[in-house]
Amino acid sequence: MKRMLAAALAVALCTVASAQAPPKPGPEHQKLAAFVGNWTFAGEMKPGPMGPGGKMTGTDRIAWLPGGFFIERRFDGKSPMGDMHGVEIMGYDSAKKVYTYNFFDSMGTMGMGTINVSGSTWNAKGTASSGGEVMQERCTLTFGAGNTTLTVKCESSIDGGKTFAPFIEGTATKSK
Repeated sequence: MKRMLAAALAVALCTVASAQAPPKPGPEHQKLAAFVGNWTFAGEMKPGPMGPGGKMTGTDRIAWLPGGFFIERRFDGKSPMGDMHGVEIMGYDSAKKVYTYNFFDSMGTMGMGTINVSGSTWNAKGTASSGGEVMQERCTLTFGAGNTTLTVKCESSIDGGKTFAPFIEGTATKSK
């Protein structure tokens, strides 16, 4: 009797699951399309707790993950701290109504945060940790006409967000 009850329950669960259509990406997810493509970055890291400052260059390859809900950013670059490689996932949290990001790099840094969008400007704020140190960060990413350029300005705080100082400034250009 227990086997019949378990089998009936399994069939009922499968029927309910197959009757529901899988979720589809909404207009909020489609806004992430502005980032998709290959980018080159040139900018400057400001002197501070993360190092002496100096020129930064890099490339980003940003693509949709299957399903169209998230984008994956793979980046490679050079900074005053050395070569860096990493991955970032961005998406839209439909339950919380906010964009999110999580990143990890070859220098042991990992971070996460949220992003608010206003027109062509994406304002990110979050927390990163590296080598046992925690840093608050906030960045403004502004797309140029046709979403082929992206101005990046980031600030960081090592005192829990009480004071922020410029950290990174530069411009990314999308390959055609």
